[in-house]
Amino acid sequence: MHDHLKHVSLLFRRLTWLLILYSLSRLFYHLVNLSYFSGLTAREIMVIYAAGIRFDLAAILFTNALLFIPMLLPGNYKNNPVFMRVVDCIFLFVNAVAILGNFADARFFSFIDKRSTAAVFYLFSTDKGIWSLMPQFLKDYWYVALAWVVLMAAAIPFRPKLRTGQLKGKQLRPADVAGQLAILVVMLGFFLWGVRGTGLKPISIIDAADYTEVRNIPLLINTPFSIIKTLDSNKLQEHEYLSAEELRRIYDPVHLPSGVGDMRRLNVVLVILESFSSEYTGFYSKGQGYTPALDSLLDRSLVFENSFANGTQSNEALPAILAGIPTLMERPYSGSSYASNLIQSLPGMLRNEGYATAFFHGGSNGTMNFDKFCRIAGIEKYYGRNEYNNEADFDGKWGIWDEPYLQYAARELDHFTQPFFAGIFTLSSHHPYSVPRIYEGMFAEGELPIHRSVAYADHALKKFFSYVSGRPWFSNTLFVFTADHAAQSLDPFYDTGAGRYAVPIAFYCPSDSLLRGVNPAVAQQIDIMPTVLSYLRYPGPFFSFGNDLLNPDAEHFAVSYLNGIYQLISGDKLLSFDGSRVLSFTTWKNAGLQTQEGRHPHVAMETTEPANPGDSSLHEQARVISEDKMEKLLKAIIQTYNTALNYNRMTP
Repeated sequence: MHDHLKHVSLLFRRLTWLLILYSLSRLFYHLVNLSYFSGLTAREIMVIYAAGIRFDLAAILFTNALLFIPMLLPGNYKNNPVFMRVVDCIFLFVNAVAILGNFADARFFSFIDKRSTAAVFYLFSTDKGIWSLMPQFLKDYWYVALAWVVLMAAAIPFRPKLRTGQLKGKQLRPADVAGQLAILVVMLGFFLWGVRGTGLKPISIIDAADYTEVRNIPLLINTPFSIIKTLDSNKLQEHEYLSAEELRRIYDPVHLPSGVGDMRRLNVVLVILESFSSEYTGFYSKGQGYTPALDSLLDRSLVFENSFANGTQSNEALPAILAGIPTLMERPYSGSSYASNLIQSLPGMLRNEGYATAFFHGGSNGTMNFDKFCRIAGIEKYYGRNEYNNEADFDGKWGIWDEPYLQYAARELDHFTQPFFAGIFTLSSHHPYSVPRIYEGMFAEGELPIHRSVAYADHALKKFFSYVSGRPWFSNTLFVFTADHAAQSLDPFYDTGAGRYAVPIAFYCPSDSLLRGVNPAVAQQIDIMPTVLSYLRYPGPFFSFGNDLLNPDAEHFAVSYLNGIYQLISGDKLLSFDGSRVLSFTTWKNAGLQTQEGRHPHVAMETTEPANPGDSSLHEQARVISEDKMEKLLKAIIQTYNTALNYNRMTP
């Protein structure tokens, strides 16, 4: 019994050792992302670090269960030197990997605004491009690996352990076995509490909202916990927030044709700009930007000034933009079990109307599974790095530099039979934010590394339009501009619940002088599909979670999901919801998601007057919208979304 108690003591000492290492990895995470968490007070930091221990304990017990439980079973086998060495080696390996996840996520956070989830396994197992970038990531973020190595090298010699000389090895008596079994029962209860908690539902990511505000959840939880808690997130929970009648009245994703005339057979060119936050564009930032070419195009477009992405990752953008499907779950739609659902998409429906359809992305084929989703979306031809077939223009990391690739795309469009649909996704304004050697020193460095690469991508866009504006198909084309997601920010507004999703959305048709001006309606990526189909007067019904931005009577909102929290923007209000209760209801134009107790500076986002008198109703709607109305709308969206995906009902 004496030896057994030493093993129990070792278990608790190892738990304590690991909790300290997890807290130190949280400190590293905090320091690397200090600008993001800059608004925290000393008291808030203490609460986050203290509450984080609870989530660390759950992760540690889960990842070490197969090592800890054998230490509690009755028997003297635990005293065997070989057994003890094997367990010690496995213990070090498992936990070194888990802590490495915390360190690596400290840098990855700046790309996705959350802790990594189980989707990371899908990414590494299916994305051919991610492995080729690992050397570059290690080069750029060497300090992350170094910090992890230093911590583990310093900590491992001090890990709690037992030596065989400390054990007496006496033969067990029946009373000893009974005592060890009693300890086992008590410890299993402790394990159950540690991993699951005492509530009706197991402890989850959303429980972190009980201790801190939504934006701080990534700091409070840890990466192993985030991954573990999203492993079983394949099936969405079904809700019955609203009756069927009320649901249909509040929110209906089935869109009916207007019946106002024959379909306009315009070409459609959808330009998706990699990481082009609204903050980087002069049009959205009062001239303080890095995108003169895009700004010039927006001056001739119908621009939605309050426009948002539906996600924070590129692989969340394509389903939203092409098929009106946001990612309101942990795993990106294209990487979820629902990716094989029957859907309608903008290119697929236009293809049924006789359009040629294509998608251009200069990345290595297979990157982010763009090519696979394009096939699902009904696109006939995909043009990637393989099709470009000239490695002289390879950037050495992601794919083909934007300037030569966009020229290639422009020339390919000359061969298309009209009408056609073409999606063009730029690439170069992405980590590691480099530009071709011939342009070194040409573009302003800016205050962030991405600014120079944004300026280069904008230059490539200028060259693209310089070419296509002289082509015979140009005047018969509707161009749509947006970005896949926002990126790093300097302006405090763009670190808020609304600002971190702010991207341009605009529509430009050279032959339509009425498609001009600035519209104050809230717009989102999933609105692009129904808006384009409405503008073209598409003759049939279709399914989209978004709305027609050209319809002043439609409900205009922006929905997103991050770290277990749903967010809805409508008018000048922002509501966050955890699936069962409202967490906050704020005025996003005056401040960010977390405005309580003056935590964030008030940053005004000024809006212009409506482009035409018909838009004034949108301003009035924004002023009078209530928390109850927004809560019901968000519940209707969630209920409809989960049911539609679970039962494969994303067609009329």
